[in-house]
Amino acid sequence: MPIGTSKAGLLGAGVVPGGSETFNSSGTFCAPPGVTTVTVTGNGGAGSGGSPGNPGSFGGGGAGGNTGVSNFAFGPPFCYRPGTTGASGGAGTGAGNPGPTGAAGAASTVACLSLPGGTGGTGGTGGNAGTSGNSGTQSPCAGQNGAGNRGFSGTPGGGIAASAGGCSNLSPAGAFPLSNGGGGGGGAGTTTDGLYNSSFPITCGGAGGATGGGQGGNGASVQGSSPNNSFTASSANPAGVGSVAGAGGGGGGGAAGACLSNLSFSGTGGGGGGGRGGAGNPGSAGNPGAASNPTTHSCATIVGGTAYPVTVNGALNISWCPQ
Repeated sequence: MPIGTSKAGLLGAGVVPGGSETFNSSGTFCAPPGVTTVTVTGNGGAGSGGSPGNPGSFGGGGAGGNTGVSNFAFGPPFCYRPGTTGASGGAGTGAGNPGPTGAAGAASTVACLSLPGGTGGTGGTGGNAGTSGNSGTQSPCAGQNGAGNRGFSGTPGGGIAASAGGCSNLSPAGAFPLSNGGGGGGGAGTTTDGLYNSSFPITCGGAGGATGGGQGGNGASVQGSSPNNSFTASSANPAGVGSVAGAGGGGGGGAAGACLSNLSFSGTGGGGGGGRGGAGNPGSAGNPGAASNPTTHSCATIVGGTAYPVTVNGALNISWCPQ
């Protein structure tokens, strides 16, 4: 409610004494009859605080590990299928955006006069991006008549790759060299780890984790046929890339080779899947809004005997001299 603080002034030649009225909440100012000019002093409300800054993105996902290199000693007739390299992880997108600035405080008003509120607080700064994920490890080399061990995952969360396999299957028709490259481990997704293949066929690459982890590459395979000195072979296929920021790439599929003339074989393990990037850091808190500064309107013209609505969002004082 308005608080009246009327005061008697020197009348001089006028007929209306001076006075004032203070409003701490909205109400109505009834201008005394005969008063035609007033001074209005006061302020609006404080500005709102700024919003917090946005968090940073995931760090870049780690690349999948490469397959090992076969040390297979080729001699005719032979067949060899190379392995594949690991795929790249998803790139981070950097720091978060600043938060928006808060709204200005609401003004106090009377008789078409405005007393503005304080300015809004600035938004908080954006958070920094997370750290990058680690790459999967490359699988070791494999020598002739040997199978390479698998590469291991990048931490955190990449898939472990499958080991390579090799054997000479004997039958009444003769020997059949067989070599399988291990499948690559799946890249870590932003929420779950990549997988790896632990069962037959070992050439299959592991699935990427959710969300966005790259599929591990399939390993190569070579099967010899002794009676007609021929091979049935399949090449390793590429690993999948991390498809969202922070997801790891799949590990490369392993190589495979076999030779009929000396019944030898060689295979390499797949590469480990890349790890996920770290989560982004949170943004900082927004800054508080500013209090409004007092504003004065001197010698404002009004009509005596008129009721004026008063909107108060801070405080407001109306005063007049003897008139």
